[in-house]
Amino acid sequence: MPRKTISVMTSRSRYGHWDIDEVGEFNPGDHFGFVYRITHKQSGKSYIGCKHLYKTRRGKKTTESNWKYYSSSSKELAPLIAKLGKKQFTFAILLLCRNKRDLYYNEMKMQVDLNVLEDDNFYNKNIGGKRFFRPVKSYGEEFREKLRGVKNPKYLGPFTVTYDNGVQHLVTDMSMREFAECHGYDQSDLSKVKNGKAKRCKNIVKVEYEQKN
Repeated sequence: MPRKTISVMTSRSRYGHWDIDEVGEFNPGDHFGFVYRITHKQSGKSYIGCKHLYKTRRGKKTTESNWKYYSSSSKELAPLIAKLGKKQFTFAILLLCRNKRDLYYNEMKMQVDLNVLEDDNFYNKNIGGKRFFRPVKSYGEEFREKLRGVKNPKYLGPFTVTYDNGVQHLVTDMSMREFAECHGYDQSDLSKVKNGKAKRCKNIVKVEYEQKN
């Protein structure tokens, strides 16, 4: 029998200039987009961003985007890449995301976790599309602790959340805003449930503060 010839698509042609060591081989059609890191080889300075794999219309995928050879739309980084050339940079996919919500959340989370706005090793000047300027002085962990839980001036005391399965949970160590951020709820929706303006916020059907004596 004649031997079958298998056409193997190289990593370069499948994934453009992107290094996929962190995520492994993948099918673009299975994902919405990815979080990436572009690094200047000589200085080691990086940029954290995200990119859609497909263009969308009314929430549905249409045509594949220019992701394979995308080199950032950052006003700080794009001109530098154009000036020095792509060979002076590395392009790495850090995380694949299956929907828009996960993509933007993970981009922002990574930017915050890496402290991109205050670390000189990053080009980023914005988080989640909101532009910021580096302050002369920023608050540290000691001040941050003062804003958590019972030390938060907006802390209104313990409150109980009731889930749609009847289970109740007493929250004593954080404000409603902190609870929402920690558990993936929308604070305004929780407030509506508390005030009787909405019947539920995801799986929470009741929010009630403890009565003060």
